[in-house]
Amino acid sequence: MEREEPQNEEYIYTGKALVLETDSDRIITYANRRFVETSGYSKEEMIGSPHCMHLHPDMPAGIFKDACRLTDEGKTWSGLVQNVNKKGISYWTELLIQPKINEMGKIIGYMATRREMDTSKLGEVKKEYEMMRAAGEETVKGQFCGEVYLGESACAF
Repeated sequence: MEREEPQNEEYIYTGKALVLETDSDRIITYANRRFVETSGYSKEEMIGSPHCMHLHPDMPAGIFKDACRLTDEGKTWSGLVQNVNKKGISYWTELLIQPKINEMGKIIGYMATRREMDTSKLGEVKKEYEMMRAAGEETVKGQFCGEVYLGESACAF
């Protein structure tokens, strides 16, 4: 699976929720139709791929380290994130990640819902992320998630 290099084109996503579900290793097991259309990948390309295939490579990795830590503790995480589609066009969403827990209390996967964001927050968030990068925060590109990586332990920040 391949993705074009990120372009200098971006937009704020508007529309119904984009939903992904993953297993406990954060490998995609389900994507709703809206997510498939927005991503530019086919459902067959997405299922079995790491969730991080949609993250913009300039996103600070610390954002996702925090998200992984909280959701691994059984908590919900939310934040504003920049994604990138197969053609390299980026889009901003509000991301909510919730662990899926079985009847025995074990985390069996995660549900990630991306939805329209409050546009008034975008300038502040971009500035915060730029400050993180300027302070030396590693980006997703510095992790193996910057490229579309297929394999065990994908996206383990």
